[in-house]
Amino acid sequence: MRLGSTIEDGRGVPGGGRLARFAAVGGSGVVVNLAVLHGLAQGLGVPEVAASAVAIEASVLSNFLLHDAITFRDRRGRHGRLARLGRYHAVSLVGVAIQLGTFAVLALLARHALGRPSLGALRLPAQAVGIALAFAWSWAGSARWAWAGAGAAARGPDGGARGRALLPAALFGALVALHVLPIWLVRYFPTQDGPLHVENVLALLHHGASPLLRGYYEANWGAQPNWLTQALLAPLLSIVSPLTAEKLVLSGYTVLLPISFRAVLPRGARGWWASLAVFPFVHAYPFHMGFWNFCYGLALAFLAAGFWLRTRGRLGPGRFAALAVLSLLLYLAHSVAFAGALLFAGAVLGLRAARSLARARRHPARRRRVAAAYARRAAVGLAAAAPGLLLLGAWLLAHRDRVAARIPLPELAAKLAAGYSLVSIDRRELPLGMAVMLVLAVAVVHAALVRAGRGARLRSHDGWLVAAAAFVVLYFAVPDVVAAGAHVSDRMALLALLCVAAWIGAAAAGPAAPARRAAVALAAIAVVALGVRLDKQRELSAYLEEYASASAAVEEGRVMLPLALSPHGPLDANGRRMGYRIKPFLHATGWIVAARGGVDLKNSQANTDHCPVRFPAGRNPFHVIAGSLGRMEGVPPCVDLRGARRLGRLDYVLVWGATRELLATPCGAALAADLAARYEPVWLSAPRGMLEIWRPRAAVAAVR
Repeated sequence: MRLGSTIEDGRGVPGGGRLARFAAVGGSGVVVNLAVLHGLAQGLGVPEVAASAVAIEASVLSNFLLHDAITFRDRRGRHGRLARLGRYHAVSLVGVAIQLGTFAVLALLARHALGRPSLGALRLPAQAVGIALAFAWSWAGSARWAWAGAGAAARGPDGGARGRALLPAALFGALVALHVLPIWLVRYFPTQDGPLHVENVLALLHHGASPLLRGYYEANWGAQPNWLTQALLAPLLSIVSPLTAEKLVLSGYTVLLPISFRAVLPRGARGWWASLAVFPFVHAYPFHMGFWNFCYGLALAFLAAGFWLRTRGRLGPGRFAALAVLSLLLYLAHSVAFAGALLFAGAVLGLRAARSLARARRHPARRRRVAAAYARRAAVGLAAAAPGLLLLGAWLLAHRDRVAARIPLPELAAKLAAGYSLVSIDRRELPLGMAVMLVLAVAVVHAALVRAGRGARLRSHDGWLVAAAAFVVLYFAVPDVVAAGAHVSDRMALLALLCVAAWIGAAAAGPAAPARRAAVALAAIAVVALGVRLDKQRELSAYLEEYASASAAVEEGRVMLPLALSPHGPLDANGRRMGYRIKPFLHATGWIVAARGGVDLKNSQANTDHCPVRFPAGRNPFHVIAGSLGRMEGVPPCVDLRGARRLGRLDYVLVWGATRELLATPCGAALAADLAARYEPVWLSAPRGMLEIWRPRAAVAAVR
């Protein structure tokens, strides 16, 4: 894209004068930006990244008012001031991503390369670098789109579909990058189950050569779901560190889900704008829980549905093979996501068949041909999905007797209405989840009213609403724990909300479509949520660093029993749990095992047959020393350390977050008594003293 030399102002002269005015207004925005940053960060002590975000927004508003009054006063066109403000904000989102990303990367470099805890006096130059990088984009986007005016139709080939798609596609790419960035801005990205994935893949890789691992684990080579991310992680662990391997897997999903969601939407600018609606759902509750396989399955489900919809169910040999591979990958990722893909495709194809049959209702012969054609498409699609279907059926039959747990219906309804499946590590996400639900509700109601005015005929994309309704029914009907899988309701809610977003996007039409504005609003909410979470992620990462520092005090190849008395982290200044919905310290010992080897007796994935390794029958610590998963992972945990001798050796007990109140409970008091009688403390973490390491007393070890 060429800049000032090809952009003309309203009098038909080259835009050099306009560019000068644009630069002058931009200069005033720099003053506003830096002044607000200094006042918030230096004067009020606001965290630097948050202060940077507020400063950027203040400069955006200031720049818009001056550009509208001076720079582009002759190119306001048919759009009202609020519409121009919305367009300018859309252009500025890319600039915001560039500025925030630059600032965050420089802050990270200052910390790791220069050893500085913060940018300090360098924060103003860092902000200025981001401003300079964003200037070229802001000028081009403002002149060509935000204040395009009446000349937009006369731009020739550049004003066509490709040009119209440029801005939303750039926004899409910037938002993807912005969502990947937080994963790499902290040393330990806080998830609940993430460390277990790394620990168990390493255990499987080393199982054959380690007598210790063979004594405590069995390799689980069955055709169960949940293999996909383990297969991705295994080769990564052979070439990069465990922390980097985890970040690569998380980044892969963060890129894949938006791309897959884009695949089910219309082509061109219309689909690019609609694709912005996916971002509030990318880093939702399952992501921070560490449900990697479900997350990848969610992305693959939309990829498979998009492939099916693009081909309209017409599958030649090559397409059939591609869909069969996708089906198998979906099963290996997650059973719920696999079922979701079938529901997506079946609902949309069913609506298409119903419309075609309705159009042929007066022609019996044609109606029979249409029915036969759609029956063949459904049969071929089911044949392609047959490997996954057969494996899923066998898995469900083998686990039909597993425990089922239900959440009361009023609680389920409240969680769905509040968008609770989008909330994970910070209470401040609650109003953002509600805002997402409000935007979706307004967009659906508006689209329904428009449809009613034009005649309430069914359309093929209405299959997304059918699928959403089906997921809502399953959300209320299926237990939250079923077939050894937990948190089913959050997964169903997320699938339902994504289907609603896909329906809104598939129904979008026209440059001023409300669906487009809804997608931009959802993207803006996602950006705010990123800032909220990054603040908490940095805080949790510091505590995880303290936990993982125990690697220096643990000998290689030892058997450990970690007991997290405060799995959410310590209470904050308001007496609230630091991790809110997730427990990032429940399985943090996985990072110690990844560094030092050995066995983690609180490996809850090995307590199931879903994952790469499992505890042998009769030597499962959850049964032997606790009695159940709930007692082992309770707050505080209820364990009998005397029973550990039936498992073999126990070299270390790691106690995280013990407080006077927790040790005063019956389970806490029993744990304290057992430790005092048979163990001795050998290490205390710094700087907060959150983690204690205990070893068996010498006399006890001699008896063993």
